[in-house]
Amino acid sequence: MAQRGACFALVLGAILLISALDFFSGVERRVLPLYYLPITFAAWYFGWLGAVSAAALSTFGWYQSNQLAGLQFSHPAIWAVNIFSQGTSFAIVGLLVAGLRSAIARERTLSRMDALCPLLNRRAFFEDSVRLLALCRRNKRPVTLAYLDLDNFKAVNDSRGHKAGDDLLLTVAQVLTASIRASDVAARLGGDEFVIMLPEVGPEQAQSVLERLRAAVCQSHPDLTSPVGVSVGAVTYMLAPDDLDTMIQRADSVMYAAKNDGKNRVYLDVI
Repeated sequence: MAQRGACFALVLGAILLISALDFFSGVERRVLPLYYLPITFAAWYFGWLGAVSAAALSTFGWYQSNQLAGLQFSHPAIWAVNIFSQGTSFAIVGLLVAGLRSAIARERTLSRMDALCPLLNRRAFFEDSVRLLALCRRNKRPVTLAYLDLDNFKAVNDSRGHKAGDDLLLTVAQVLTASIRASDVAARLGGDEFVIMLPEVGPEQAQSVLERLRAAVCQSHPDLTSPVGVSVGAVTYMLAPDDLDTMIQRADSVMYAAKNDGKNRVYLDVI
C-alpha cells in the first residue's frame, strides 16, 4: 500500500512539475509530449484506472497552465474542443499502455501454465521449486517431492477416446489443486505424469497427504468402466538438497517401484 501511495505521489508530482514548466515556457513553446511520461507510468503501474486518472489530471494541468500563461483562441468554444481532443489523446495513449501491460502479464502467466491442465508446466515448476528448496535448506526444514503417474490411463484413451482422456487429466489436476496447500507447487510434466513439491513436510505428514490425494483421484471418476488409479512415488529429504533433478529422478524410481508392486499405491523414501 505504501509503495502504491508513493507511486501515485510520483505521478501527481510529475504532472504538477510538467504543468509548471508548461506555464513558465509560455504559449509558444510546446512541452505537451512530456505529459505522456507520467500517463505512461500510471497506466503501466495502476492499469486502466491509473491511465484514466493520469489523463484527466494531465488535461486539467495543461488547461490551467495555458490559461494562466495567456493562451487565447478566436472563440471560447475552441477551448472545449481542444480540451476534449487533448484529454482523449491522453486517455487513448494511457489505455493502450495499460492494455499492453495486461497482455504481457497474461502471456507471462500462460507461458508458465500447462497447455491442458490448470497446473504449472515443467519450466515453471523448476523455477518455483528451486526457490522453495533454497528456503527449506536455509531454514533446515524437510521437503517432500512426489511423482504421480496414472494407472490404466491408456485404457481410457483407447476405449473412450482422447477427449475422455483429456477430461480425466483435467479432473486429476483439479483434485491435486484442491488437495494441496497454497504454499505447495504442483505441475503436469507431460502425458499422465504429475509432480508435487511439499515444502516443510516430513515423512509422516507426506504419507498422510499423498494417501488422501490418491484416494481422491480414484474417487473423482466413478463413471469410468476401466479402473484408473494413481501410483505415487515420493521422497522426503530431512535436509533439503540443492539438486532438484536428483530429487525428481529418485521420486520417479520410487514411483516405478509402486507400479511394479501392483499400482495404485503410495511409496515413500526418506533420506
